[in-house]
Amino acid sequence: MTVKETRGEILDALNKLLTRSHDAEKGYQEAAENAKDAELKSLFLAQSRQRSEYAMELDREVRALGGDPDNSTSVLSDLHRAWINIKSAFASDDDKATVEECKRGDQEALNDYTAVLQETDLAASTRELLLRQKESIESAHNSMTRLALVV
Repeated sequence: MTVKETRGEILDALNKLLTRSHDAEKGYQEAAENAKDAELKSLFLAQSRQRSEYAMELDREVRALGGDPDNSTSVLSDLHRAWINIKSAFASDDDKATVEECKRGDQEALNDYTAVLQETDLAASTRELLLRQKESIESAHNSMTRLALVV
């Protein structure tokens, strides 16, 4: 495993997480729009707001390190959200399918956070920020896992 140490590599890693946060914000927003259950809709909206906050924190961190934040979503995420819309429109178990997709998206985010934390030489304050965000995403993922069993 090679550790990313240059400023450019660190900024690239943080921008990847920033893009992932934008993806999750939009994905949860889309999930809220598709949810039939009012409580699920509320939960998805709360997750969307949280991911928006994470994006703002990562944006500030990238700027503090002298970089230019990437404020777009990924093409794959855009396709994934379109897939959620299609799947939700045709699935007989709409909310369950949406919860499963949110769970999958959170797992991808966790994989990215883990990789950045393990493979990047980060300042202590940046590492602390990422660990806090990752812990919260793990909690959301666990909630989605439990919800998938009962929805």
